[in-house]
Amino acid sequence: MTDSKAAMPSWLPVATLTQSEISFGEHTFLDVEIAGDAPRHVLYSYYWSIEGGGLGDKTGTPKDQTRFGFIPPCPGTFIITVEAHGSDGVVRNTSAWVKVNAVDEAPLARPESIADDADEVISVDDVSMIFNIASEQFNSLKEYFIALARHELKFKEFRALNHVSFSVKRGEAFGLVGTNGSGKSTMLKIIAGVLEASEGTCRVTGTIAPLIELGAGFDMELTAKENIYLNGSLLGYRKEFIDEHFDDIVEFAELQSFMDMPLKNYSSGMVARIAFAIATITEPDILIVDETLSVGDYLFQQKCERRIQELVQSGNVTVLLVSHSIELVERICNRVCWIEKGQMRMVGPTDEICEEYKSLGK
Repeated sequence: MTDSKAAMPSWLPVATLTQSEISFGEHTFLDVEIAGDAPRHVLYSYYWSIEGGGLGDKTGTPKDQTRFGFIPPCPGTFIITVEAHGSDGVVRNTSAWVKVNAVDEAPLARPESIADDADEVISVDDVSMIFNIASEQFNSLKEYFIALARHELKFKEFRALNHVSFSVKRGEAFGLVGTNGSGKSTMLKIIAGVLEASEGTCRVTGTIAPLIELGAGFDMELTAKENIYLNGSLLGYRKEFIDEHFDDIVEFAELQSFMDMPLKNYSSGMVARIAFAIATITEPDILIVDETLSVGDYLFQQKCERRIQELVQSGNVTVLLVSHSIELVERICNRVCWIEKGQMRMVGPTDEICEEYKSLGK
């Protein structure tokens, strides 16, 4: 908003859209140009909202970048507003409208059931995960070591998982559901090899592409392009392989104009796009997805669902999915395991388990 008491500035930010009408799923790039004699040290931010709705999204700390990428989360008419933060303390803004059309696509279909004689690629046998938690808090390392030296340090046992058993076959889409703190993510980390089970065994056959924590395997100070090579190497891809598939990764993520931007300037949804594109550029034996889809926009979720289905229908890729969206689990998974407060409640066909889970609070 322009301060009414301030003198009329000789400069104003001008927002121009490279496209005024686009199809759902493509980008609108917002270029900020300065008209007149702009003062030095001007910082910019932007936000958007959908017509008839509230605030959609807003950038954080204003930056000196003069280009912003808008990824529409759904069809509709949007207003995009650029704010220019001048060194005089006055914030000036300008707005532009953009219309996003829908694209008709075939409805998603759950993958078919897996044959009984399919190979078993994951075997979780009587697995427990025990964490020792200090029974009292210490305000400093000094207090901790004094208690340790006096043998006054006591721990209480916390079982994040308690005697959990299930198996997953090759080509299966397997879901884990349960309330917060039930041990679902802990189970995935044991399968991925990040944690070692305290009791029981977990046998995994094949290569794993884990999407367990958003931003894991990335350096936020590096550009998106540099992070593609960094994260790819952590997943075991050779540089030559990344070179060959680099354009495919960028095309899937739909972030062509942001490859030279540091990842710290990305939104969580944009980071998720990059991570998913890298993990699925080839066919891993096992793809582990833990709530990554939930941070993406509508288009990202739909595109990832279709990609997951393509992988499962190939018959070679096994998918493990953790999500609080029971609808997402119902659309994607063949079978589901319900873990509640570390205890395995049920395991079986998706419709049966999800119906029982949804009746939990009734």
